[in-house]
Amino acid sequence: MKKSFLLLLAFLLAACSTPTPIPAPTPSAKSIEAEEVAVYAALFAAMYPDQPLVLMAQTATGPGGTGDTASTLEYALGQMTGVAPETAASFQVRNEAAHPLDPEMALGIQFVLLSEDDMRQIFDINQDGWTIFYSRYPNTPGMTTVSRVGFNDTLDQALVYVGTQSHWLAGAGYIVLMKKVDGVWTIDQQVMTWIS
Repeated sequence: MKKSFLLLLAFLLAACSTPTPIPAPTPSAKSIEAEEVAVYAALFAAMYPDQPLVLMAQTATGPGGTGDTASTLEYALGQMTGVAPETAASFQVRNEAAHPLDPEMALGIQFVLLSEDDMRQIFDINQDGWTIFYSRYPNTPGMTTVSRVGFNDTLDQALVYVGTQSHWLAGAGYIVLMKKVDGVWTIDQQVMTWIS
């Protein structure tokens, strides 16, 4: 009887104790890659609706390669609310080096990747670079550069840089916070980091 009582007491104490939370599994590289493409697709649909894009073939490093990337990112994050620390940390780590974009990305729009060599061919030797650019790539907003996407641990918050240069002194870049609700990525907040 005493033994049964002690077993019952141990069982009740165990049932009443707070369970140790099980950490969320770390997302796989494949999951992150798929979400990155989904973020790009949603970003482009919102910012450049129904336009074909010319994307730089390599991602930008930091917030668009704007010089002092640490202070630029700090400024942008200071203008935003609700950015998870792991989202900002992921953005920084994933953008320490440029990364090639996949020419087969399913973005739901027409796009072409422009290499640094292609860009130099158009602009470095010619004052009429933008005329040449738009004759080759009509109806585009210009040359668009994106960063890699930083994510939170649950892959429902994302931080990304996007910038478009549309003429010698016309363009802008943004740090964009995106959120995923019911499986759909949307822009939550954006902060301009440069303009020309």
